[in-house]
Amino acid sequence: MAIETKRIELPEVPDLAGRLDRIRSMAREVEQLPGETYAPQGSFLADVEWFSLAAVTKSTSNAHAFELLVNARNTVAATALVRMQIEAAMRLFGLTLVEDIEDAGAKLMQGQKYSSLKLAGTRHPLRDKILHETLSKQYEWVSDAYEATSAYVHLDRMNITSRLTHLDQHTFFRPSGVDAKLPETAYYDLADTFFIALRMTRNLLRAFLAGRPQPEERAKILKKSREERDGKGGGDQNEITLE
Repeated sequence: MAIETKRIELPEVPDLAGRLDRIRSMAREVEQLPGETYAPQGSFLADVEWFSLAAVTKSTSNAHAFELLVNARNTVAATALVRMQIEAAMRLFGLTLVEDIEDAGAKLMQGQKYSSLKLAGTRHPLRDKILHETLSKQYEWVSDAYEATSAYVHLDRMNITSRLTHLDQHTFFRPSGVDAKLPETAYYDLADTFFIALRMTRNLLRAFLAGRPQPEERAKILKKSREERDGKGGGDQNEITLE
């Protein structure tokens, strides 16, 4: 597997609108990926597959909110969303680090905390530090981006220093959460970082789905289940259809 280093080169787009459009396109790709595997209509999903759908909805929701916040010049909240997207990718990735992925999915769908999962071969809980450090072996930029954006999620020093303006001998603090006067160029790096986090999520989701039963196998399982159901004259509430 190719390593995505800290030096990310993206195709050049001229403005913020182009960057947001790139994010929207990637979000659509993330949204559509599961349908290619979780077909045909009426398929049964394992618990861990339901959890993968949660990663999809989290990602598409984050992408929608990120665009709104950037256009509103809400820098603090937009930056926090970058960290949320990295975390969504980390938790999807973490399913590849456990001993039994099906058991992990069952625990999560039963409402257990993510940290109840253990790193395969150890008793170490899958906490964020393990997740981002391990993921950084494939995406070298992850740990730095995770740490930098975490400062905007938690109430700490960054929420003060990011609101300060120093002029001559005076320091001004801006209590407003909106940076109305910032030019769109100030959001280029932030939008690019969100995009690569979303693209990483797409890649991890694609790899996850490749290891799941594919449509042909699901169709056979579904056909057999329906035949058994029809023979018993009962319904089944576990089938799912992706819209």
